[in-house]
Amino acid sequence: MSPDAGVLLCSEVAPRIRASFPASTKTFGPEDAAELVQDAIAHAAALLHRAEAAGKQVTPGNVAYFAVKLTRSGRRSTHSSTTDVMSPGTRLAGRTQVISLDEPLGMDDEATEIPITLADVFDNGAEDPSMLAARNLDWETFYGNQTPRGRRILAVVAEGSTLRDVARFLGLSDSGIQLEKRKLALALQEFMGVNILAESTREPKWRDNIRAARERQAVRLARAM
Repeated sequence: MSPDAGVLLCSEVAPRIRASFPASTKTFGPEDAAELVQDAIAHAAALLHRAEAAGKQVTPGNVAYFAVKLTRSGRRSTHSSTTDVMSPGTRLAGRTQVISLDEPLGMDDEATEIPITLADVFDNGAEDPSMLAARNLDWETFYGNQTPRGRRILAVVAEGSTLRDVARFLGLSDSGIQLEKRKLALALQEFMGVNILAESTREPKWRDNIRAARERQAVRLARAM
């Protein structure tokens, strides 16, 4: 963009765009009028640049009009998708609707009168898949680094047998199986860290957030009674 086009953008196009907001354009999510003004000015700069490169003459009013029209249609200077579920253009077309996970869906009659939210519906109480996958990868590496006897002990214990059963199976005394147990415990602690037991039972952060939100709702309902 030439200096003359830059002056035209700042002195004549931008004021026209600012005069068109916020009444003429619908915002979505965290957007506000100031952000849409900036985005429309970015549209106008791109229009001026393309017109100048093509050798076309344009008026400030036309540039401002089409920049505001692009913004109204849901297009943004950084993207113009109408298939992205979070895109303003998609939402203006009525193809998607973004709903908060804290949106109440009804009341839980079996427990308390705390509203059920979308987050409660999606939370099935199962272990977090990402944590489970990471732990399985670590365990496979640790298991593969053990001696044949150590792997046999781990496998038999994992099947539900007691240490005494394992000792009888491997032909070890009680003191011998306890020694093997301590060796495995130290190796596991060294490989996965001293906090492995706490980490293996720790719930994911997103579940803590859901529980905290439900507790806040319960407190508000209790105060309202």
